[in-house]
Amino acid sequence: MRGTIVMNTGFLRVLLDPGRFFEERIKNEPGLKIPALIVLVYGLIGAVSAALAVNVVIALLPAEAQAFGAIGVAFAVAGAIVVGFLTWVFYAAVFYILSMLFGGEGTFTRTLEVTGYGLLPQVFGGIIGAVFSYQVISNLTIPPITNPEQIAEVSESLAILVATDPLTQIAGLVGIIFILWSANIWIFGMKYARNLSTRDAALTVGIPVALYIAYILITLIGWL
Repeated sequence: MRGTIVMNTGFLRVLLDPGRFFEERIKNEPGLKIPALIVLVYGLIGAVSAALAVNVVIALLPAEAQAFGAIGVAFAVAGAIVVGFLTWVFYAAVFYILSMLFGGEGTFTRTLEVTGYGLLPQVFGGIIGAVFSYQVISNLTIPPITNPEQIAEVSESLAILVATDPLTQIAGLVGIIFILWSANIWIFGMKYARNLSTRDAALTVGIPVALYIAYILITLIGWL
């Protein structure tokens, strides 16, 4: 019984039955607390990956400069959280504007709400990405730096090693799966948030998502 309740009212229904979830959700006033919480968790997971990357950079610095490493990590963490919220608003704005082409009706707040729910799969994708990042970075061998001129050269070499690592390639492909999962949620969300047909909602979401996936694939192919 309890499992049924969770399925009907919780995150499982967003993930597995977004059509019914948003059909019920649209009957209530827009609420941003839960979507904002999802985005916050999404940003915090991104902060883990950012902190790992900054630690590599810190390791390249002279000993006296490494004392400021904690500040760099703090900025990276804060930046990742801010980027998470900006990503949320950006997606919502793009969907809202594109839906206008199909005669969409509904408030931006409602679009922001459904977009936030649609980022839920990215939480799981972010966790997998963070694990892969840790594995890749932990296997790096950082050469000794004897002069400041070497920092840029070594940084570039390490960036190439990370980008061409098979785990990085796999993480990119796995990320596409979670993006498609989010897209499925966004389609149903936009259908009800902007009073669109399923076709128009699919076009509203599918166009920017397809462009983003194409960018990821081009980037991955470029590093092969």
